Amino acid sequence: MSLISENSQPAESLYFTRIADEKFKTEAVVVRFITRLDEIMSQRYTAVVSLISETNADYPEKDMFAKKLASLYGASVNSFSYRTGDYLVCGLSAECISDKYTINKENITLECAKLLLNCIFAPNIKDGKFDEQLFSQKKHQLIDSINNASNNRHAYAVKKARESAFYGEPSSVSTTGTLENAEKLTSEIAAESYRKLLDEAVISISFCGCGNNTEARKLISDTFTVFVSKRKNKALSLSNLISHSVVKPTPEFVTEEIEQAQSKLVMFFKTDNVNIYADKIMSAMFGGTPFSKLFVNVREKMSLCYYCQSGIIDCKAAMLVDSGVEAGNEKIAQDEILRQLDSLRCGDFVDEELENTKRYICGLFRSNYDSAESLNSWYFYQFARGTHDSPDDSIKKIMKLTKDDIINSAKGFKLDTVYTLVPTGGKDDA
Repeated sequence: MSLISENSQPAESLYFTRIADEKFKTEAVVVRFITRLDEIMSQRYTAVVSLISETNADYPEKDMFAKKLASLYGASVNSFSYRTGDYLVCGLSAECISDKYTINKENITLECAKLLLNCIFAPNIKDGKFDEQLFSQKKHQLIDSINNASNNRHAYAVKKARESAFYGEPSSVSTTGTLENAEKLTSEIAAESYRKLLDEAVISISFCGCGNNTEARKLISDTFTVFVSKRKNKALSLSNLISHSVVKPTPEFVTEEIEQAQSKLVMFFKTDNVNIYADKIMSAMFGGTPFSKLFVNVREKMSLCYYCQSGIIDCKAAMLVDSGVEAGNEKIAQDEILRQLDSLRCGDFVDEELENTKRYICGLFRSNYDSAESLNSWYFYQFARGTHDSPDDSIKKIMKLTKDDIINSAKGFKLDTVYTLVPTGGKDDA
């Protein structure tokens, strides 16, 4: 059987994707709740999906839940939370071995589906609040996550740069939120947020594996279709998660001092001329491969950066350049990074560079066929962009790109924000 990819929308704000390839030995289902990013609610929703991933009403203790998963041939249930454009995507994923590989042909996929549905629709909530012991553990984990991100200078610099680049836009919000709001979170508030999430979120569900999940898929599809049809609140209406950010009239420069050994230089560029595949190749040529302009010139030849890389930010029409710089070299590195982008705008690259980058990115795209998890992520981002390209479809489009496409892409990206985190006493005045 070749790869099967199917989409359906049985109800408003409910989307299903089926991905199947008989070479896989597992079955997975991913339930994604999609809401607008919000400083307070995104933090609460992130906590909620973590809470419902480890217990439910039938298995209210973590060890009971773990034993049930172990009895299903080591099945797993996990939570996730991340940004895409101006949206929060959070939810649960469940994975188990395909029924055809069980010893007595047990219907493991159906049992796993029931367990997942109970986590979502019958969580461990009593008297209007989550179990206090589990909630306390999750709250401490959330607070630790916020503190760890603040103490990680690289993560801190990117976070602060993002806040400046997308100021006033939902995308500036962190999914883990602020320490102040985390400390105010209670088990009652978490339970209220759980109900709000189910009532108002767009729901996208992916089934991915070898295709031997007919009963489980029907159970989950029917359950969610009935649930959504009875919701009283109107969920978001969207066809994709694209939310392009407008470039500032003049670039914003932000410098912050902090106790550290080296500087962090983060630069945001934005475009109003989006060509997703040309932009990805251009960014890869700029700073996304071991033979890119930033790596070869800024890092290796000029030794201005400990690391220097670029990447496209999905659904925001933006490109990030992230670098670690020796204190005192911030302005020199910034100027050289801009000069390397100018060289792309002027077509200062040979056909071999373009072809090598195409092959490099096509190899990464092709690797999505290697695992069900990768294909699942691939097709969700197709949904996010309002497209349905397979990796092979995308490869064909990439191989057709010309030098002019790359030049036009580079010309479209304008400098928007420069954030520099420098050692205390070593402030850069640029």
